[in-house]
Amino acid sequence: MKAVVLAQTGGSDKLEYKDIPKPELKAGQVLIQMRAAPINFIDTMIREGKMPPGMMPDLPFIPGVEGSGIVVDSNDSDLKVGQKVAFLGSIGDSTYAEYVAVDADKLFLLSDSTDLLKAGAMPVTYFTAYHMLHNVVRAEEDKFALIYAGSGGVGTALIQLAKLAGLKVITLDRRDEKVEQSKNVGADYALNSTENWVEQVKAITDGQGVNYIFNPVAGDTIVQDLEVLATLGHVVIFGLLAGIGETNLQAEAVKHFTKAPTITYSEIYATFFSNFPLVKKSMEEIYSLLDQGKIDPVFSQLPLNQASEAHDRLEDGKVLGKLLLTPEAK
Repeated sequence: MKAVVLAQTGGSDKLEYKDIPKPELKAGQVLIQMRAAPINFIDTMIREGKMPPGMMPDLPFIPGVEGSGIVVDSNDSDLKVGQKVAFLGSIGDSTYAEYVAVDADKLFLLSDSTDLLKAGAMPVTYFTAYHMLHNVVRAEEDKFALIYAGSGGVGTALIQLAKLAGLKVITLDRRDEKVEQSKNVGADYALNSTENWVEQVKAITDGQGVNYIFNPVAGDTIVQDLEVLATLGHVVIFGLLAGIGETNLQAEAVKHFTKAPTITYSEIYATFFSNFPLVKKSMEEIYSLLDQGKIDPVFSQLPLNQASEAHDRLEDGKVLGKLLLTPEAK
């Protein structure tokens, strides 16, 4: 089969498209013919060798942690050959390939009518968004949500799910075309974060602030977050794209002590490894919403043999929503 292999760390040119043997199935695994293999920032971090200590996989390595496809070998499981499935995996699931071995009990079963490209674009981003909205902050109708990077994969998922939950949505993006994308996806207010967005948010909320903030940037942005947060508001940090920053979080939070703010860190694999039934329940609800036409993932696609180009686009900030690699298994 064809796969994308990383033999040494470095730039996107280190991703090699080559022939390798199909994976051998272990007990409890099934063989999936891949139809969609999304790229994620963690894939680029692994490629560059910038993972935290103890998290860097051994090389050679096939990237990818999620996707969708069709069961082609059920390996004595209860699944049927031809069944459409999707999955959220972990480092080492090796989805940049024509075929992937996946634990049968970690698969999300899809209906016969489900679009496999749409389904494949959703596990990481939509579970992240759904989990934060419904399991972490327990969002309430008519509240304000502030979403960083509204045009990104998680951002577009958050917009759609937040609107379904009855929230009023404000998004932040750094480029005007991405601001427009957030509007197109459904944001009530879309702001350019290079401008004075703090005062704009205060004006939009009549000085009351936002109830929920979803922040994958972190760094020192917690300063602005706490300033625009409503009393009893909740900030969810789910990424550190701007690094740790220099802000003393405790000292900054104390400045807003009378708001009684809640600050949570959300990392999906903490839930994946400790409470997979919650992941599965959430994903079943997400795919039900997809089948009902209530959500529609934003994505683009490239052939599997253009993985290097896909990484370049992601790192250059040229991806709206999700970017999929589409293998062509024979």
